[in-house]
Parts: sequence; C-alpha cells; structure tokens
Amino acid sequence: MRRTIFAVWMGLLLLATLAFSGTAHAECPAQKRVEEVIAKFEAQDRRIISIQPTDYPGLCEAHVQLNGKTHIFYTGPGGDFFIMGQLYDSNSGRNVTRDTLEAITLFSPEEMNRMAGLSAFTLGQQGKVLYYVTDPQCPYCKKGVETLQKMALAGEVQVHFLLFPLASHKGAREQSVSTICDKKSLHDFESGYRSDNLCADGMRKIDATRDLLSQKGVTGTPAYIFPDRRFHTGLLEEAELRRRLGLTTAGAAAPKPPSKNSP
Repeated sequence: MRRTIFAVWMGLLLLATLAFSGTAHAECPAQKRVEEVIAKFEAQDRRIISIQPTDYPGLCEAHVQLNGKTHIFYTGPGGDFFIMGQLYDSNSGRNVTRDTLEAITLFSPEEMNRMAGLSAFTLGQQGKVLYYVTDPQCPYCKKGVETLQKMALAGEVQVHFLLFPLASHKGAREQSVSTICDKKSLHDFESGYRSDNLCADGMRKIDATRDLLSQKGVTGTPAYIFPDRRFHTGLLEEAELRRRLGLTTAGAAAPKPPSKNSP
C-alpha cells in the first residue's frame, strides 16, 4: 500500500511522498553520524536516546535529548538530512510525532507523586485520577474544565489542577501565584482572581510545576496527564478523553452482568 506523509519543518510545510514496495525497513544511520549532527547544536546538554526505523520505509527517527528536553528528528538511511517538525499520516490524519513523544516521555511514578503535591485544587472525589494543566488566560482550558466538571459530577474522574502560566500571557504568573497564596478555589481562578500576595510558597509551587512539566516536553495548555503516565497537550473532546481514560461513551448504558441462568 502506498502511504504518503508530510512534515512541518521550521514552520514551512514540506510535502513528501514515499512510495516503496514491501515492508522491509532501510537501515538507519549509525549513532556516530547523528552525534556529528547534534554536536553542531548550541545546546550544552546533548544526548542520543535511540535511533530507530519508523513505519514508513526509508524514514528513521532519532530521539535526542537537548538541555533536558526530548526531541524527535527524522532522517534517511545515510543521515543526509535531518528534519525537526510534526509528522502526520495522511491516511488517518494522526500526528505521528506527538504520539511517539507521548510514548517515550512517560512520567515516572516518582514524578507522578511529586505532581500530587503541586496540585492547586481538586475537582471530584472519586473515579479515574487525572492531572489537568491549565493557564489562567487560556480560553481552551476553560472549555476543557466544563467537560471535566460534568464528568467529575458523575463520579467518573478526580481532577488535580496544575497551574502552568505561559510566559506569553502577561500577568498569568502573578494570577497563578496569588491564587495559591490566598488559597482560592477553582471558581476564583476561572474568574480571573489576582492579588498582590506573591508568597514564597506560591512561587515555589509554580516554578516546580513549570520545571517538571517543561522537562517532559509540556509546552502549552491545556494538557492532560493520564493514569498510564502519558500526557497530551491540546484540548480533547469528551469522546476522546473518555476513550483515553477507558470510560464508556457518555450516555451509553453500562454492560449488564450475565444472567445466573446463562450457560
């Protein structure tokens, strides 16, 4: 089957069509070749995690850590080119790069425990435990909260909120810090609460949240961190959120237990 892919490179759309017969993968470049390339980067901390073939014949991916953050580079068998960007499968529309990053940047059990202590507030008392990364000036985050509130009210999820103010949002850090310092609620946070109380504990919690999430590759909001320790950045529709949590479709009846008289 012929498959086409396209990748976004440095903000430009590069459309590449790969047509190969058979299913065998071409060899990937040697680690030494990849090391020669990343040695030219300005990052002080450079480390190759792995180099492996993709599902697309002739295309390999290099998992590279630069200054503590994991990146994916795409290359050919000879390492003659390196593309850093988003790879999409044109048949399904799936963001292959994002899915791969989610799989290789799992939060460790220790990091999940640290997150529990960084939560600003919790929604719901039972159900699947979910961490929701939000910013006070993020409109999509508020839409995501509406879905989470409905699911929490139904006892399906328990949501812990991590405040992750983006540097591009003026005043978002102060809003987040003061919300924690004044021990305000989710409703106050959603309403744009802000005070001059920038206590040390609030700043520490916000900085610790930023450091932990940024190191794993979380760069925007909203973001979801699931019980399986994977994360997703970007608003999820309820159906997809339920799928990832292993919940039945909204409105669907739960399967009935077999009758005692059933064979």
